[in-house]
Amino acid sequence: MTLDVEQADSPVVEVPAVELRRLLAGAERDLTAFLDSAVAWASRHVPGHAGPVGEALARVLALTPTSK
Repeated sequence: MTLDVEQADSPVVEVPAVELRRLLAGAERDLTAFLDSAVAWASRHVPGHAGPVGEALARVLALTPTSK
């Protein structure tokens, strides 16, 4: 991966494809856990808005909303 392809001397990070898939799957798990926590928080603190909050967060995180 190259930080900035427009720069000839841009830093490069080499990651094997298998490792990249593992890292991305971990990031998706973390984002899903964050979404679940945010929906649980909204359910307790702003119950009338928990659904829309969860849907909005899921949309910007490109995740499927979970039912809570």
